Amino acid sequence: MKNICPLCDSENIEKIETCESYPVPFSKNVTIKQHLFRCNTCEHEGDFSRTQDKVFIKKLTEANFKSAQELMDDITNQGITMTYFEKALRLPFRTTARWKRGKMSHSALALLRLIRFSPALLDVADNNFSESSQAEYRFKQLFHFFDKHTINPSGSYIATKDKNELKLEGTCFVPFSMQTVSSDPKSIWSGQ
Repeated sequence: MKNICPLCDSENIEKIETCESYPVPFSKNVTIKQHLFRCNTCEHEGDFSRTQDKVFIKKLTEANFKSAQELMDDITNQGITMTYFEKALRLPFRTTARWKRGKMSHSALALLRLIRFSPALLDVADNNFSESSQAEYRFKQLFHFFDKHTINPSGSYIATKDKNELKLEGTCFVPFSMQTVSSDPKSIWSGQ
């Protein structure tokens, strides 16, 4: 089958090869080669044969699923066993063993990425997502951010049965621009 330009119907086209790098979260980027076409008449470029989208999606999906083993290794290296991972998230026994053998879904991969991003979420899940464990998680995340982006940080965190109290002091610098800084806790959590 001869390829023709979808814009000008010219048959004066040439095949070109492109290589592009795409990010895979918590893993190396994947480079994907694609075979596209260029019309020498109107200079339009693209997938005139309409086959490259499937090739691209397949290669990117394979790279994402290959990263799952790295994610599980990273989580284990942080001192979290896969048994605890399953227990905290109420997953069926040996779920992570199946994942290691390549039997996993996109949602399982997303879950691994979330836990790799913030392992403390497992403690919240293990405590049945109680309000106190959620509050403790949020306070710790805020304190960690403050500590990392503050000159001369100091602070205290007191958790009792009736209240949680966080006191932070220091000069904060952030790697992004902030238009306003609010002391209202609701705006802190909503990102306003």
